[in-house]
Amino acid sequence: MSYSALLLGSIGVLAETSDMQRRAFNTAFEMNEMDWHWDEEAYRALLEVPGGKARLNYYAKAQSVEVDIDAIYEAKLEVFETVLADGVDLRPGIADLIAEAQTQKMKIGFVTATDPRQVAALLKGLQSTVDPSIFDFIGDRTIAARTKPAPDIYNEALRQLDVTAGDALAIEDMPESAQAAVAAGIRTLAYPGEPARNRSFGDAVEVIDFPHASLLRGAAVAA
Repeated sequence: MSYSALLLGSIGVLAETSDMQRRAFNTAFEMNEMDWHWDEEAYRALLEVPGGKARLNYYAKAQSVEVDIDAIYEAKLEVFETVLADGVDLRPGIADLIAEAQTQKMKIGFVTATDPRQVAALLKGLQSTVDPSIFDFIGDRTIAARTKPAPDIYNEALRQLDVTAGDALAIEDMPESAQAAVAAGIRTLAYPGEPARNRSFGDAVEVIDFPHASLLRGAAVAA
């Protein structure tokens, strides 16, 4: 099978940031004088609710309390930006995968539907290993009517890259995000992040232990 586009979805495909984000949320709670604290187990369960604000809303409703979601999320973003300013490591295999996609002259998309500030912070944190200009498409929540697991951001990526679903290969790190690519009709591989190592991605998604560049060997640009 040949592909004309490699679609790297979600921040967690590029870097392991889950625990950074968990700790940023906890710091935000302290900054807002709240007694909330998300340990690793609690946060792993909350990751099944895509989106930081949605996660906060879900948790607040579960606790039957009203909180200032915007203020908490703003504080979390500030903390996360500060942490990423020191740099972050690219996940193993991703650099080789990107290099192979460039060799094969494939279009490359970063198909995240998160806050644009988080996208900018991550790309800045990765700037020593990844030049943002390699991406032909960079997504964020402002250009998707619905967030993942809805397919909106993937449909927009396909439209802007001018490729069909059958000509693209998506790689995701969480089941909910993988559902978005599958719903868009794209062949999807799962490269699970730490919180999703033992979760099911469903029969439509192939789980890989490592994204070897050989996944793209011979993938010529579609005519």
